[in-house]
Amino acid sequence: MDTPKQTIAVLLFPRFSNYCLANANERLRAANELSRRKLYDWTYVSPDGMQVTSSSGLPVLPASSLRDFGKGDALFVLPSFDARHHATPELSRMLRSAVGRFDTIAGMDTGSWLLATAGLLDGRRATIHPDEFLDFSETFDQVDSVMDRFVMDGRIVTCGGALSTLDLVLAMIRRPHGETLSLEIASYLMAAP
Repeated sequence: MDTPKQTIAVLLFPRFSNYCLANANERLRAANELSRRKLYDWTYVSPDGMQVTSSSGLPVLPASSLRDFGKGDALFVLPSFDARHHATPELSRMLRSAVGRFDTIAGMDTGSWLLATAGLLDGRRATIHPDEFLDFSETFDQVDSVMDRFVMDGRIVTCGGALSTLDLVLAMIRRPHGETLSLEIASYLMAAP
């Protein structure tokens, strides 16, 4: 069965983690390469459409702001460092609006903090980077906080850091494309399935 190409917006913030971003993108790239067709297409966005620079100094010029992106299959929210600083009322409005435009919203690394601030994790299970877990669970008591590598709770998914991004994205690929492709990707990237 042919599945349509999935469109992903990757929402980056100043001081995002290159490691977390690469772990997400490389699984998608490998899925495209191993299947010999374009299963995934991803675009970088930022809250305001302006250039963002990673924690290690890599500049990325987004294609647009999140507001101007339109619709997609998934939104990867990837702040990494300074998530609390980015948790503004304006960003919360943008994330709540994005729920109607994306089938899946993924809080990666510390992205869960931004999703929780926007109310998107209320009544859901979620995880976050271990360094933030205690503060996260105490601050957002309406969220069922669990210490896990990743959590898939309906349309909202979360993971606890750069390495667990590998696991989450592989699970997201496995859903529509099956176990065989996910095992091929893990083998290709010399990672655990």
